[in-house]
Amino acid sequence: MFILELNQEGLGTEIGLFQTIKEGRAFISQVEGYQYKEEEGFVYEMLDIRKLPEYMELQYNGHIVPLTKFMFTGEGEIDIFWKELPDLSTPGKGMVEGSTRVDAYLIPNDEVKDYIARRESQYRKAKAFLEAKGYEAERAYFGSEDGEAVLYRKKGSEDWHFLTHMDPGFNEEEDFQSLLE
Repeated sequence: MFILELNQEGLGTEIGLFQTIKEGRAFISQVEGYQYKEEEGFVYEMLDIRKLPEYMELQYNGHIVPLTKFMFTGEGEIDIFWKELPDLSTPGKGMVEGSTRVDAYLIPNDEVKDYIARRESQYRKAKAFLEAKGYEAERAYFGSEDGEAVLYRKKGSEDWHFLTHMDPGFNEEEDFQSLLE
């Protein structure tokens, strides 16, 4: 199933849920100013806000959905995003498709458990290594745009220093001694 989201300048408005993107495109293509482009293997869909009326009703499968240019706040293009969601009311076959946000990074659902376990293990290794060298270590920037990071300082010092983000590359680091020196 796919959610149709109209997004302008980071502000998203979810419109409806469709069994397929094809059905969703049949719905949204009723709007004058709908654009579909393929460039270098990527699909871009958008609405031209200058062509949106003050008010219109989109009809689809017995539903009437109001649409107005006043739903949006700016002059720029309105991006069309399709978000795929699993239908959990039907029998499943294991891990759902898609990805899960872990800190600031999207990780494939079938890798999330191992990714988190390795990430936490890597942090404990880095912290233990730093402490053995006479430093304190802590995590910082939880929820930030770039994600959590490891900070360190010499014991007794007041100044914290940035070491590394706990990003997917951090998970692959094998040689903390080289990294930390």
